[in-house]
Amino acid sequence: MAEHTNKANSVPTAYYRPEQSLCPVCRSVLKRDHILWRQQITFSTGVKRVVNWVYHCPRPDGLGSSISYSSAQAEKLHLWHRRFSRELVIRIGYQRFWHHQTRDELHAWLTQDLRVVLSEREVSNLILDFLALRRAAQPTKIRRALRELTGLVIGLDGMQPEKGNDCLYIVRELPCGVTVLAENLEESSWETLSACLLEPLKSLALELKLPWCGVVSDAQESIRLAVVHSLPEVPYPACQSHCLRDAGKLTFEADRALKTELKAACRQSLARLRNRIPTLPENDSFRAVLWDYAAARRSTWLIGGVAPFELGGVQVFEARESLEASLTRCQKKPVMFCCAV
Repeated sequence: MAEHTNKANSVPTAYYRPEQSLCPVCRSVLKRDHILWRQQITFSTGVKRVVNWVYHCPRPDGLGSSISYSSAQAEKLHLWHRRFSRELVIRIGYQRFWHHQTRDELHAWLTQDLRVVLSEREVSNLILDFLALRRAAQPTKIRRALRELTGLVIGLDGMQPEKGNDCLYIVRELPCGVTVLAENLEESSWETLSACLLEPLKSLALELKLPWCGVVSDAQESIRLAVVHSLPEVPYPACQSHCLRDAGKLTFEADRALKTELKAACRQSLARLRNRIPTLPENDSFRAVLWDYAAARRSTWLIGGVAPFELGGVQVFEARESLEASLTRCQKKPVMFCCAV
């Protein structure tokens, strides 16, 4: 690669030639022939004009004379028909998905810090370009991870869609934690799941020569039928998390009813407490403390639960017991006037 600056417009120009200098057939030195493409590309460091030259074998009667040679490095600089460099696209994607910046924040960062000239709409297009790059690189990443395995154990689950939307099905290889497939499907019949998810996985396993060791799911009927049809000999246990959730459903529902009763009783006593605190003198040193107790008691309403083991009602009960014990200790002190009872 050679680079120089055009004094007329002060835009640096980089000339790229093939990485190889000899014809692979006759070993003659390749000669420059014509320009494959030239384009002005915006990098994070500024704008640069890039020229990619084509070289040919100088021997017209040689077997390699019909082959064109150009720079692979130049082709990696940008996406086809895009004026922004691949390096800039990756930086934007990193800021968006790893630092969680909004489109407005990205536009301000690009225009003010990097001095890149672009509109807010172009920022959205560059985010889509980054996602396209990620998707294009995913097959290579998947194969690299799966080659280290001795067998496939996949987890298959569908994300419950909002009304009117497609269902997102995600397939993960459980030992290495790699997402192998993620597809939006209009219908969830076993025929569709088999054709769109399991059959491509069978082809991938055959390509990598990996045996099937198991399929795990939530035992959804369409998934069970698809596995039986496409992978009849593969072990198919149900997901432990879903089994535990279903097993603890009755306990969780009872705990939810307990929490509702505790909140109802707490609202009544808290209302009496909030009415009595303002009757204390303004200079009473315990007035602020009692307001803190009232706020802490009200905050117990927000305690939630997660099935099957994190029971919100039990946590509310324990929190109320802790507050009651604290108030009891305060009441035993002779200097303490408490209106929380």
